[in-house]
Amino acid sequence: MEIRITTERDVYEPAADTELLVKSIRLREGERVLEIGTGTGIIAIHCAKHGCRVTATDVVAEALDLARENAQQNTVDVNLLEGDMFEPVDGKFDVIVFNPPYLPTAPEDLTDSPLDKALDGGPDGTDVTIRFLEQVDQYLTHQGRAYIVVSSLQEDGKIENALHRQHLVARRRGSEKFDFETISVLEVRQPPKEARPGGAGAV
Repeated sequence: MEIRITTERDVYEPAADTELLVKSIRLREGERVLEIGTGTGIIAIHCAKHGCRVTATDVVAEALDLARENAQQNTVDVNLLEGDMFEPVDGKFDVIVFNPPYLPTAPEDLTDSPLDKALDGGPDGTDVTIRFLEQVDQYLTHQGRAYIVVSSLQEDGKIENALHRQHLVARRRGSEKFDFETISVLEVRQPPKEARPGGAGAV
């Protein structure tokens, strides 16, 4: 399925992690999809081309302008909203997709450009990922799932601990090894009711 994308210098350009995420997402026609941090819009457009109803957000206004242009270029409808993480959205979604900034970043690594928002994962690379995991359950339908990119560069154990604290379960849907890191896509879900704290009736 061909997608035509225009890129800009200050908006994160689709790379190997983007391609892995596209390959790993499982979609059904008609599902309600949310993408956080859409950038060029390529993943949102991919979901729309599969017949999903797509909302996409970004904290960078220039990225939203570019995503809007790319959606028009690919003749799909994407509801684009400006804001941080889940701030601009309402309701629940069947699928939530996020390629977070996951690079461990020291203050001296920052460039004071919009690309910092796409790359800066905090000192150990997990800051934004954990913040997402602490909120995602509120926006997933009962059978919904989230897809998120993680990296071997992130501090071991912190993401697993965050999943445990939020009573979420995850499975690896795709993985790719490079010279300096391995990136993976996790599919995150709520556990079955009977597996939640408090037993079958827990909410």
